[in-house]
Amino acid sequence: MSKHSFFVALLLFAGLFTSQQLAAQGYKNEGKPPLKDRLIVGGSIGFQFGDMTLIDLAPTLGYLITPKFETGIGATYKYFRIKDYFYDYTTGIQYDLKSNIYGGSLYTRYAILDNLFAHIEYERLLYTFTDIYLVSGNITKSQTEAVVNSFFVGGGYRQLISGRSYLYIMGLWNLIDDPLSPYSNPIIRMGVGFGL
Repeated sequence: MSKHSFFVALLLFAGLFTSQQLAAQGYKNEGKPPLKDRLIVGGSIGFQFGDMTLIDLAPTLGYLITPKFETGIGATYKYFRIKDYFYDYTTGIQYDLKSNIYGGSLYTRYAILDNLFAHIEYERLLYTFTDIYLVSGNITKSQTEAVVNSFFVGGGYRQLISGRSYLYIMGLWNLIDDPLSPYSNPIIRMGVGFGL
């Protein structure tokens, strides 16, 4: 197990232990709401078109441990293409760089005030892309895979729409400096959450 993986596992364990303590305190004097009243679905979606195309889908499923404390899981799919990224000087042909990125995440979010929250998240991404390079004057293509881990800390603002549904914007900082990371600090995210 790498140092990063051990550190992330330790933080997540501490977060889960703390969440159980908060849950016990949060519902001590009141009846615990049914499961469906504690689930939040949502996430974010992003698009960019032009010389660089990006499609980003990130659904989430959250669980309200207390009215102020949410934890959950997320899935991620990103497709990107950079037009004419590779240029073959011998033939004059240009090639696009294309990549599919899949992954998942675990997060916790705590409401400091009604609309302000703190957020921590661990994400693991798997890249698959076609690597194009010149060998002895010939273009060679190969499928390449890479795994990238990220650990985000930050916070944000949420605006309630109705009941337990809200829009949010947050700023995050990735603490794991990986050269293959698709993120540059700071990271700004916008999304929605809907109470079931």
